[in-house]
Amino acid sequence: MNVLLVEDSYMLADTLVSALKQEHFMVDVAYNGLDGYDMASSGIYDVAVLDLMLPQLNGYEVLKKLRQKKNSIPILVLSAKSELDDKVLAFEYGADDYLTKPFEIKELIMRILALSRRKGEVQGNVLNCGNLNLDLRTCTMTNSETQQSVQLAGKEFQLMEYFLNNQNQIISREQIIERIWGFNSNSEYNNVEVYVSFLRKKISFIHANMRIRAVRGIGYTVEAES
Repeated sequence: MNVLLVEDSYMLADTLVSALKQEHFMVDVAYNGLDGYDMASSGIYDVAVLDLMLPQLNGYEVLKKLRQKKNSIPILVLSAKSELDDKVLAFEYGADDYLTKPFEIKELIMRILALSRRKGEVQGNVLNCGNLNLDLRTCTMTNSETQQSVQLAGKEFQLMEYFLNNQNQIISREQIIERIWGFNSNSEYNNVEVYVSFLRKKISFIHANMRIRAVRGIGYTVEAES
């Protein structure tokens, strides 16, 4: 899952990034509202976590501009503003949830997961294609018929999750790079090919009846084999 964190406190942002990555989230950070708005507009994030007291463009303005552009990204406001009027205004501008500081990391993670399910990106804890199951909590890929399984590393897991959430659709290499390596990534196309190769070997290892098919000159598509 791709999470955008818009937070101007470097110390808090570092803490949250570390915690979210332990939960196998891909996290990008914007330290001001203007960058946060631009990154949220890219369409590559599943959830945005947004502070309100931000430089250049405050959180309310970010919310308002995104919703005016019909951007439906789920947004969790994370703010020290705890007055009811502050919360009401955030929801009026389009926030989906509101969590006040200080907070428990575990609660933040649960709320992010809930917003993702609301968007429809995560259905329970398992994605599947053919007889291949991907457990989103353990990063394990399993053949549902033989129960043979294999562990996926960070980028492998993120790429397989992305593929399974977009089965039978052609995904370009550019989309994969932005989604897995980040909005401002300088990663090259051969990085994608390397990780696709890793996944194909692991799919073959557990004898799953699905494949990652290359679409010449464009990218890849994932489909179950009959």
